[in-house]
Amino acid sequence: MRASKVDVNVVTVPATPQAVPHGGRSSGRPLPIGYSVVLAVVLVGATAFGLLSDTPYRAAPGVRPTLPDVLRGQDLLTLMTVPLLVWAGVRARAGSLRAHLLWAGLLLYYAYSYVMYAFAPFTDAFLLYVAVMGMASFGLLDGVLRLRMDVVSAAFAQAPRRSLGVFLIAVAVLFAGMWLAMIAPAIPGGLPAGRQTYDIASAVHILDLAFVLPLLLTAGIMLWRGHVAGSALAGVLLCLKVTLALALLSMNLAFVPRPNPGETALWVTIAVIAAGWLAVGARRMRPSDAPWLRPSIWCTDAELPALDNDADAAGGASGPTAATHPSEPSAATGATRGRQP
Repeated sequence: MRASKVDVNVVTVPATPQAVPHGGRSSGRPLPIGYSVVLAVVLVGATAFGLLSDTPYRAAPGVRPTLPDVLRGQDLLTLMTVPLLVWAGVRARAGSLRAHLLWAGLLLYYAYSYVMYAFAPFTDAFLLYVAVMGMASFGLLDGVLRLRMDVVSAAFAQAPRRSLGVFLIAVAVLFAGMWLAMIAPAIPGGLPAGRQTYDIASAVHILDLAFVLPLLLTAGIMLWRGHVAGSALAGVLLCLKVTLALALLSMNLAFVPRPNPGETALWVTIAVIAAGWLAVGARRMRPSDAPWLRPSIWCTDAELPALDNDADAAGGASGPTAATHPSEPSAATGATRGRQP
């Protein structure tokens, strides 16, 4: 008598499911909290120099007379964001996707702002400005390029994407028109309005026309078309617009002797609308069990199914019988894999 061969599939069931942090979990982890703390210390040093020194910024002949007041106004707002930076870094490290996007948005604001400081007339805090630019730029690239855009997009599925896309496109078109109206009349042979130092073009015009406004336009089009990366990019850019608008309000109201009422109204409007969109997105965001951050920038798509399986093992089981055979992925995991960036 011959013994028959019996195939047995062994299913491993997690004994106790692990808790999933609100807002999702990250298989990779954001930069260490110490990174945010070191950047915060550098920011405090740079802003304290501007706010406490008698003459931190030079207004020599050829320099825009209001430049020292403008930079001091930005110093005040930047100093007020430092505790928020540390808080967001701690929360992101604990697994909060909302906090991570806020953290990345603040880094974009610092990188953008300190280009202007670095290319303004030389001051004793120059090396601090360069350090902020470098640390903020590296942290921003690491924090955004490691995002799993499919997971972030799914988390913001309930947000009104097309309406937000229209707002971002409108802001990009508005500021492109404003800056080009200053630049175009100076060509050929003249000098545009809005310069800060000598006959050098405004750093704001350069950064906006080359980077920020194209990013706003791209994010708006992505949201309108339902692109997987639209939500993450829009969240970071909204944080930038809120902080920049508040910084400009700080300049106009606290330091500039005679603020322009029209400019003040414009910055208030942009700050309120952008903050409102951030609040709507945060409120309608849904927590996700899938990891929203890659372990490294160079993590390949082939490695992502293993990350999803880790997420299923940590949070997908609801009891002792909630098991899924490894060869039969759950519907949630399959849906996530279907939206790879």
